[in-house]
Amino acid sequence: MNLHEKCLLRYLKNPDELSYSTEILKLNNFILEKQYILKNFVAKSSTFNYTDRIE
Repeated sequence: MNLHEKCLLRYLKNPDELSYSTEILKLNNFILEKQYILKNFVAKSSTFNYTDRIE
């Protein structure tokens, strides 16, 4: 069971905790987004080869 399923199950059991579950989902999505950015953009930017131009 993943985090989204756990939050949904928690909501179905305790509907008054919807705001808490929503915040957990937002945090989880934020973390996943940051991991995606780091993996696909920051890591790849380090593969550029910079050299000094000598004339």
